[in-house]
Amino acid sequence: MDMEPVPDVPALVIRGNKKWLCVSDLHLGIEVQLRHAGFNIPSQAPKMLSSLEALTAFADNLLILGDVKHRIPSVSYREDREIPPILEKLMNRYKQVVIVAGNHDGGLDAILPPGVKAVSGAGIRIENAGAFHGHIWPSHEVMEGDMLVMGHIHPSVVLADSLGTRSNEKCWLKGKLKPKKVLERYDHCPKEFIIVPAFNPLLTGTPVNSTTGSKFGPLFRNDLVDSRDLEAYLLDGTNLGVPARVKMRAWPEKDEV
Repeated sequence: MDMEPVPDVPALVIRGNKKWLCVSDLHLGIEVQLRHAGFNIPSQAPKMLSSLEALTAFADNLLILGDVKHRIPSVSYREDREIPPILEKLMNRYKQVVIVAGNHDGGLDAILPPGVKAVSGAGIRIENAGAFHGHIWPSHEVMEGDMLVMGHIHPSVVLADSLGTRSNEKCWLKGKLKPKKVLERYDHCPKEFIIVPAFNPLLTGTPVNSTTGSKFGPLFRNDLVDSRDLEAYLLDGTNLGVPARVKMRAWPEKDEV
């Protein structure tokens, strides 16, 4: 089994006996909250649906790592109208659609169309990979995989151009867990883990190279993540190295590229 990000897209392809497209954090309906805050932004649902339909070129099964919807704790009127048709269209394009519940997905079960499989936030095993959302502890079954995949954090890095203008860029995080800490709770420690960036275009993310950034979820809060082996990658594949060492540096000038 191997995993490979789709170039320039916050989506991961998991290849084994089957091919899975893995995305996280759609946050459908977030525009309603933004509108209440004074921002008139159109729904990102059509854009995300079009992208997910196009990504069937990479895999024929779809795994969504939580936070399909945005409102907490219940389902809003807009989400009730918007989410079922989107999932029905995805069911027509993918052989399987599996949703791992996120912390924003309260009440989602009630509006899922027939055929969509939903599992708890503790996750699911996809062959030799464990996948969970990230807001609660993964299950023992999930941790028995050699690879661990999660969402929830919306990782990003803050960079600046030569004029000092800052840009918050989505990024992948790849690293290892601390075996000794993991084995205090589980019987097996995955060899590697990957954190998937938010799929919603409006969510740039949590800056992992900023002192104001936060790392959420029990794996980080309980020091199970080995920060020395953590690496950040931009969506285009650029390896930025260890997040704590990624300065808010200027982008390279044209003659440096």
